Amino acid sequence: VIGTPTLNFGGDGSDGILNITSGTTTINLNSANLVIRNYASISITGTANLAFSNPATNGTIVVLKSQGDVILTSTATSLITASSLGGAGGAGVTADADGNNGSVGNSTVTQSNYGNLGFSSTGGTAGAGGAASTAVGYFLNGSMKVIRLTCGAGGGSGGGNNDTSSGAGGRGGGALLIECNAALNFSGTITVAGANGSVGGAGTAGNPGMGGGGGGAGGTCVILYKDLTANTGTITVTGGNGGNGGSGGGAPDGATAGTGAGGGAANGFAGGAGGAGGADATAGVNGSAGSGTG
Repeated sequence: VIGTPTLNFGGDGSDGILNITSGTTTINLNSANLVIRNYASISITGTANLAFSNPATNGTIVVLKSQGDVILTSTATSLITASSLGGAGGAGVTADADGNNGSVGNSTVTQSNYGNLGFSSTGGTAGAGGAASTAVGYFLNGSMKVIRLTCGAGGGSGGGNNDTSSGAGGRGGGALLIECNAALNFSGTITVAGANGSVGGAGTAGNPGMGGGGGGAGGTCVILYKDLTANTGTITVTGGNGGNGGSGGGAPDGATAGTGAGGGAANGFAGGAGGAGGADATAGVNGSAGSGTG
């Protein structure tokens, strides 16, 4: 468990009323693994968007508690955006002539769950999707009921073997829990998606391109409510795509292929496969996204 379990469903209202009707309101997460806000009521209407900044390296779980009604009817593309709040992706690498693997991504609970590394040989194969993260328990009302919230794992970066940088892995989606101790009215869109991996650098003369980064895994969103007014909203939990592999350098050998893109990370759903390496002076194809959407 990250942090101390709280016993009061809907919170104590100590953060006042959250009422936004237009523009973007951003909550600074200050690199914390768990952030809890206690509102008297929550209203995100009109064209408003609630966003977050500065998540923890391994991802941040955000809990929004409301003593009163929760109204989520904004027509913004995403009325709450908790995308890219999960584990950070692996940083791009610059390899020597012998080639290096990419760097690992991060996950909520351990460092062992990440998109696998892009392989860096000429015409290299792509990294496979990473394993799912272990879920984090959030205890509800001091009972034996546990809500499992998991941030998406970050994708691994691509590998490569020339003097340009490989693509970085995409960040995973965040984990969001909303507690409503009154009536819920939900008709908009909430997004906890993983980010796409970056494109790998092009190869210099005679060298293959660098691998693209793996996509970040989708996160988690749970809404608990006492009463229901409407529930026609959409929650988007897609994983990011793997980035393109860089194009091969071509001359002097004239037949250098691009390396494959790294595979997408996984979180509950399967990770995406990495993209294939490209032919001489041709970029590798995109890796696929994870298999699940919510």
